[in-house]
Amino acid sequence: MFGFLRDRASLSGLPTELRQQLDADDVIVIAERVGVVQHLRGHVPGVVSSSSASRSHGAFALTTTRAVATFPTGGDPLLRAIDSRWDLPRGPARVTIGEKGMKIDIALRGVDPSFSGSMTLNYKRAIAGVLLDRMPATQLWCSVDPVFVYRAAGVRPRP
Repeated sequence: MFGFLRDRASLSGLPTELRQQLDADDVIVIAERVGVVQHLRGHVPGVVSSSSASRSHGAFALTTTRAVATFPTGGDPLLRAIDSRWDLPRGPARVTIGEKGMKIDIALRGVDPSFSGSMTLNYKRAIAGVLLDRMPATQLWCSVDPVFVYRAAGVRPRP
């Protein structure tokens, strides 16, 4: 049982492989074991929600070249909520970074046509203004893996 708890706690941090990649970048912020509030409004095959909220822990990292966020999905620890360069074209997820933390708003229909509604992940960790000034932007748009949405919604992805 204690092994399960230890493994579950490690899901709220950055996987070792990702941490090594980030160390090669110019890291601005790394925040692990961050409180995350997830809201789901809409439909993902296997789940329909008019408005559900759940709390968990995750991690995020912001470098001069990319923004990365993890969220425990109970599956692949390498599956990320986002992993995007700042200069990529627009996608279905809008990431907003501010003094109170990082918020990811996902337009589910843009991730997969069989989805509808929205999912929001709010990472609650204060970011100092001096660090915000070092970022290339405080908002970006990025893509999201449909498998992540299934798992975050608590459903097994369809084959």
